[in-house]
Amino acid sequence: MKPGKVLVLGAGPTGLTTAYLLAKEGVQVEVLERLPWAGGLCKTFQHGPYSLDLGPHRFTPHTDEVYGFVKELCGDDLMVVDERVSFYVFGGYLHYPPKLGQLLRRVAPWEAAALGLSWLWESARGAFRRSADSDESYEQWMRARFGGKMVDLIFRPIVEKTWGLPLRDLSWRLARQRVAVSGLGQAVWQVVTGSRGELYRSRYYPEGKFFYPRKGFGSITDRMAEEIRGHGGTIRLESQVEAINLRDRHVASVEYSSNGRRNTTIADAVVSVLPATVLPMMLTPVEEDPYLEEVREAAGHLRFRKLILLYLVVERVPIYEHTVAFFPSGDFIFGRTWEQGNFSREMMPDERSVFGAEITCWEDDDIWTADDAQVFERVIPQLEAARVVRRDEVEEYFTVRLDYVYPVLDRHFEKRLKAVEDYVASVENLWINGRPGLFSYINIHQAIEMGMVAARHILTWNKAAWQQDRERFWEYRLIE
Repeated sequence: MKPGKVLVLGAGPTGLTTAYLLAKEGVQVEVLERLPWAGGLCKTFQHGPYSLDLGPHRFTPHTDEVYGFVKELCGDDLMVVDERVSFYVFGGYLHYPPKLGQLLRRVAPWEAAALGLSWLWESARGAFRRSADSDESYEQWMRARFGGKMVDLIFRPIVEKTWGLPLRDLSWRLARQRVAVSGLGQAVWQVVTGSRGELYRSRYYPEGKFFYPRKGFGSITDRMAEEIRGHGGTIRLESQVEAINLRDRHVASVEYSSNGRRNTTIADAVVSVLPATVLPMMLTPVEEDPYLEEVREAAGHLRFRKLILLYLVVERVPIYEHTVAFFPSGDFIFGRTWEQGNFSREMMPDERSVFGAEITCWEDDDIWTADDAQVFERVIPQLEAARVVRRDEVEEYFTVRLDYVYPVLDRHFEKRLKAVEDYVASVENLWINGRPGLFSYINIHQAIEMGMVAARHILTWNKAAWQQDRERFWEYRLIE
């Protein structure tokens, strides 16, 4: 049974994909978004003459359906870009995957020997370990495959900086999602052969490349928003969902505030891409429901990391050769940096560069409430120490601050998330999806596929099949 109207809560890539595909099928769609833009993190904004993304993004499709979907939206603007990823370690940049000669020049022989011995020791211990799926923590999963020395040198500092928890408190699922090689042996093989392996190979673009829209990554979601409106759909920005009213385990109406007014809307089906931490707090059943309080308590223990993006307008082109450079060491407050012009020079109309640095934090960290000048003063000495950008080159700086960016997959998240998912499954016409809704750390091509799968099941009103189909989302691997 095709629904007459679908309400989508959240205008990120997943929500927009669902709304667009349903609108194409003649379904009336309405999208509510609390931010003043559609697209979520997949957004390109203007700052003076510069077009800038909310962080470094790449499009690396894995299926014909996802590739064809974005290609149809972007057309010839979807171009192939060189992938130049580096890690700042041992006092300099190490390309990823590193070339053998570069690795030999950068890593001292005794350090290489220590890494190898550590890996052999952990591999021997691993023979007596349980299966991969029973690994309890990020640290256990990584040590078994790369050795303690490699974990302490590279993985621990960047992961703990990004997620704000010790490795021992993070889930093995996060490690499996993020790390594309099975262990140090495979990593060494990639160094020797110069190939990154099957996960990085694609029939859509050459190895060492990725897709990127000429005018910015937000072109993808901007085009989706245009198509939704073109098919008669409605997107309401700066519209904060206040209550999702339930009657007999059915969404009867949704209340939202916009322009200082409280509004109510109804639909046959409601798709929520709201953060898993937020949705249960908005559910408002008419009848008393003690189980909902347990769900709210579980959701209250799920956490997202916040993100500060510091942008520097610099009088130099280029700043560095990389598209993205990681800074694992705890000596740096930022974890990832990028240069926008290395993705598309058309976004930079003059002989200047815009350089970005990402800082993840908790809401009670001092850096989150610091003003732009204070953030800049924390970052610029570190950039100078790494010989990236000098203070006297910076013409201008500013920040963008974002909520609900990195879902923290700690060792208890699965049980807590399941409580939320089970409750939503019992609400006949409520669906949850997307990176924030399913508490899943994914790439945009995977977010788009999530939207496609949801739209298919909503059109046939097969929620049971959706519950089963979405389990494979946990098999997604990040391609970074």
